[in-house]
Amino acid sequence: MSKTRQEWRDRLGRPAMVVLFRTPLRWRYAVYSAEPGGVFDGALTDEPADGPPESAQAAMRQWVQDTFQQPVTVTWTASDRPEWWTGTVHPVPNPPPEIATP
Repeated sequence: MSKTRQEWRDRLGRPAMVVLFRTPLRWRYAVYSAEPGGVFDGALTDEPADGPPESAQAAMRQWVQDTFQQPVTVTWTASDRPEWWTGTVHPVPNPPPEIATP
């Protein structure tokens, strides 16, 4: 990871909530940190806009894990707005060790 990206991640703090929504061109998101004022947004570039929400939600969870270098689970709830979902981010405190396959 580049030093700039690590500094940015450290400034933002722990992710607490994700808003995921479909647009005509792509899936967009906003990530809110546990610290006040920590928010950023973007788009999932590898998920088609017409794809299922479960696929976009899984991609978003993976993005959070990769970006913040911490295993997480995300609990998703539908919004009152069509094609919008809110996810609560939960860190996984002691992830199981990865099993090496021969």
